Parts: sequence; C-alpha cells; structure tokens
Amino acid sequence: MKSFFVELKRRKVYRVAIAYAVASWLLIQIATQVFPFFEIPNWAVRLVVIVLVLGFPIALILSWIFDLTPQGIRRTDDSDRSLAALQIAPATTRNIPEKSIAVLPFENLSDDKENEYFAAGVHDDILSNLAKVADLKVISRTSVQQFKSGVRNLREIGLALGVAHILEGTARRAGNRIRVNAQLIDARSDAHIWGETFDREITDLFALQSELAERITQALRANLSAREKTNLQTHPTRDILAYELFLRARELFHWAGSGYSYDKGADALRLIDEAIKRDPQFALAYALASRLHSELFWFGYDKSASHLEKAKAAADAALKLQPDLGEAHLATAFYYYYGFRRYDVAQKHVTAAVRAIPNNADVLNTAGAIARRDGRWNEAVTNLEQGRDRDPRNLSVLWSLFESYLALHEYTKAEGTVNDALSVSPNAPFFVLARSAIALFRDGETAPLRSSLRQIPGSFDPGGATSTIALRLSLMERDLDEADRLLAACAHEKLDDNGLSGVAGALDGYIVPKSWYAGLIARARGNESSAQTAFEHAKGAVRDDLMQCPEDAKTLAMLALIHAALGEKKDALAAAARAGELLPIAKDSFDGPILGTTLAAVSAKLGERDVAIKQLESLVGVPNGPTPGTLRAEPEWDSLRDDPRFKELADHVA
Repeated sequence: MKSFFVELKRRKVYRVAIAYAVASWLLIQIATQVFPFFEIPNWAVRLVVIVLVLGFPIALILSWIFDLTPQGIRRTDDSDRSLAALQIAPATTRNIPEKSIAVLPFENLSDDKENEYFAAGVHDDILSNLAKVADLKVISRTSVQQFKSGVRNLREIGLALGVAHILEGTARRAGNRIRVNAQLIDARSDAHIWGETFDREITDLFALQSELAERITQALRANLSAREKTNLQTHPTRDILAYELFLRARELFHWAGSGYSYDKGADALRLIDEAIKRDPQFALAYALASRLHSELFWFGYDKSASHLEKAKAAADAALKLQPDLGEAHLATAFYYYYGFRRYDVAQKHVTAAVRAIPNNADVLNTAGAIARRDGRWNEAVTNLEQGRDRDPRNLSVLWSLFESYLALHEYTKAEGTVNDALSVSPNAPFFVLARSAIALFRDGETAPLRSSLRQIPGSFDPGGATSTIALRLSLMERDLDEADRLLAACAHEKLDDNGLSGVAGALDGYIVPKSWYAGLIARARGNESSAQTAFEHAKGAVRDDLMQCPEDAKTLAMLALIHAALGEKKDALAAAARAGELLPIAKDSFDGPILGTTLAAVSAKLGERDVAIKQLESLVGVPNGPTPGTLRAEPEWDSLRDDPRFKELADHVA
C-alpha cells in the first residue's frame, strides 16, 4: 500500500487532484454568483457542477497516464524513459551509499533577478562545506547544476547521480534580509526527512550556510572529525560581492565540453582580480587566480614566465591565509604540474587536497591526470572513475577518462565514455568529434571524423583546435583543395591541438603557427618556393616562443620539425635531441610517447629511415603512442611505406 501512495506522488496525481478541486470550486462560485445576474437558468449551474464532478476521476486517470514535461505532454512511462536516457549508465547498477547526497541548485525567489548569483552562492557554499566530509558521498556542482531548471523527478535524479538523498532549496534576498528554505528528501521513496526556513541578516549568510551543512550531516548521521567540524565553520569571505565575482570567474574557468579559449581565461582573471581587491583575505580567490595563470601557460596561450610567477604567488598567498585549504593545495599542485612537470611534488599537494575536500571531483580528476603522467595508468583510471562517481555529468571528468582509455587503446571503453558524455550534452562538439576519432586511431579510417566535422558549426573553433583537426585530416586524405580552403577560412594565426587527429606532430599544449600548415600544403602541391617561405615564417614564430620558454620540449620538437622540412639537418637533430632529453617517457608517460613519435617523424623527414623505424618500434603499443591506424593514415610516414618493417607495424591488427 505504501508503494501505491509513493507511485501516486511520483505521477503527480496528488497535485492534479488539489489543482482540480481548487479550479472546480472557483468555477462553481462563478456559476452560482454570476449566472443569476445574467438570468441564466438554474439547470445551467447544475450542469456545470455535474460536468466538474464527472471530470474529476477522468483528470486523475489522465494524470496517472500522462505527464507534463519540457518536451510537451508525454506518457508517464515514456517521460521516465526520456529522463533515464539522460542518465549515466553505471549509476543504475552500482550500489548507492546510504550517506550520499546531491544538493540541487537553489531557486532564486528574489524580485531582483540580478540576485541569481546570490542564490548560486548559497547553493555553492553549502555544497563546498559538505564536500569536506569524508563520511559522505557528495555529488559535485557540475552534475547537479544540470538539474537547475525543468521537471525534477527526485527519484530519477537520485538514481542518475547515484545518491540516496537530495537537498532542494530556495533563496530570497530583500535589501539586507535573506530567507533560505531547505528540505532534505529521501530520493528512493520521496520521503521528506527534514526541512526548515531561515530568516537572517545578509551579514549572517555564511554562518547560515555552515549551520545548514551541519544540520544536513546530522540528518544523514555522518561522522565528523574534529578537523571537519572546524572546516565547516570556515567561510571563504565576508564580502558578498567578492564572492559573486569569484562565482562568475569560476563559471568562465570550468571547461564545458565546448572548448576553452584565451578570452575566457582573460575575462576570468579580470573578475578574480576584482574579487581579491575587494577582499585581500579571500584565499579561495587566490587559489582560482593561480589555477588560471597555470592553465594559460600550460595550454600555450602565453608561455611567458610571468604567468608561472603569478601562479606561484597566488598559490602561496592562499596557503598562507588558509594552510589547510584544499583548493590552495590543488592550485599548488597545478603550478608544479603545469609549470615544471614536477609530478612528485604535485602528488603531495593533491594528497593534501584529497584529505581536505575528499568529495571534490576536480581533485580526483587531477589525481588521475598526475598518475597517468607518472606511468601509473591503472591508478589513473581508478581515480578518474572515482571522479566520475562524484560528478557523473561533468564533461571535463569524462574527457579525461576518454583520453585515458584512448591512450590505453581500450577503444570500447573510450567509446562508452564518449556516449556517456553525449547523453549529457548531445551536441558537445569535441565529444562529437571524439567518437569518430576512435576509428582513426583504431583502424586508420578518416571518413567518420570527416563526417563529424560537417556537424560542427563553422563558428566553433576555440584556439583553432577544430581547424587543426580539419587540416590534418585533409592532409591525410591528400585533399589539398580542401586544405587550402580551410587555411584561408581560419581566423587564427596559431592553432591549438587537442589530440583527436593523430599522434605525429600532434603537440597538444603547444600552439602551432598557421604558416606550418601553409608550408605542408605548398610542398604537397610541389610548390617548393612557397613551402620554403612558409616554413621560414613558421621558424621565426617558433623561435619567438622559444625566447619566452627556452626549455619547453614541445616548442623544441616543433622547431626540429621545421628545421627538417627546410633541410637543416644539423639544427633539426640538435633540437630533436634536446627535446628528447627534456621530455622522455620516463619523465612523462602521457606526453613522452607523443613527443617521441614526433621525433620519429623528424628522423623520417631527414631520411634517417632506420632511426625512424627503430623509434616507432619502441613506441607502437605504448600508452599514448602511435597506433597501427595512425601509422596508416598520417602523411609523416610516406617515406617509410615501402619498408617491410614499417608495413609490419602498420598492418598490425589493433
């Protein structure tokens, strides 16, 4: 019987019954009061009452069968299946811990819609506090943010996110007063566990959020260490405007499956600098500033040492203000990771971050990234899977997991991860391309990736990454007219590479001059004079980059490729040797094989056939190294195709 009433609630029959009763009462009142005024016969009033009474059971039956969704009126079972289609498949099969919770975005009830960031701040701080509790499983913000609007079926949401409990709430701000309403629901039964409304001064906001987090942990019977109890009382800032600036900056910073650009990073830095000016004691803001500077350096947008200096200064400031702040340790880890590839030091800080914020998917994702750089691939995948468990709808986490499975040549798992991502965001461009890129790595087929490129909007080209894929694919297909068209249409002078279009010369983290591709196209056409001019222009651009960061292995590898293209053998070998010394596989198991493959391409360009093949033999089969598929497709290996040793490598079945 209990399950029957739960089903009535799930199908919203109660809501329809109440709404129908209220509407019927209003109609009857209108009929009895207004009809006589117009001398409408009494039988008409009786007819209205009879129709409404007869309609009541019909309305209940229809509410049982149908549901009103954002997509229109749907059968309830179909509606459930539609929602289930958005779920991450593993969530339906794993055991859901009793002490697990998802905090859904709070609804902004303020008259001033500009207070949207206020409601977001309330939600975010509660979530951040709960993430510090090791005895809980707490879903990270990216996944819960996707349930900000629309129909909320809490049972299905709980199943999708793998949690037993859900917290819902509203926030209203009027002048200096705030009202926050929160209710804790058992997602498995829709049972109401706890709820309360708080009316406070705006100055008490962060104390209120700490109190809410404590009430929730008590309701879930979570065990709190002395350190965790103290951490729940620690507030990021007392300045509401500074906190809103922080939230806006972080929203720009988080990768959303649609690419990350220099403009986003610059805008986020501007906002976070304003937040720090408002509150120089805002440790969390310093941590984010450090992350931004490190990322702008690592992804090649600006390789100047000033970014690393600012990243270190901001991370140090955060740790000085709050020595146990997990985000500060995470920022320091990225400084050593991105700035110096010091994965041993980065690991120590990530371990500290895990202790401080054990439920933070970003921390688990970083732990996985460091482990794979260090050659601990099984540990890397374990950490990334744990990150997905805490944030199952986070495209950034899913991308890291996809990259790892692709590097390990586990193509079925890679494809499954892409499908999970596309169930969250069906049009996320890089995931659309990633699904087709698997065929290139596994089989050397370019047609699926070419087909997927046609689905991507022409305006989508963050950092030139889409142009890079299209250009490299055209060169693989020997379609020089298409390559010329793409190059002419590309607005970027330097092009990013996200690793979806092969391995040789795929220097993810270094932005390749557009003139490099102009030289490759001209040479393929037999226009040697134009090729030489383009390569010389590219050499100048790369040397400028090298002035900023003389010991960057990928910049040196790019310079070696250009020297080889220009026939400058001595300079090419010197640059290649130095790049190999700086970034061997022993130092970086993720980038090392990519660099090694590029250096093999340098040897092939220089006519050093035996050296090139020997290098490839040591790399094929290594995680993130060349695959038989890429060897078949990439034009870098054209000079080796008649060699039996190369044929054996390229003909190997994946």
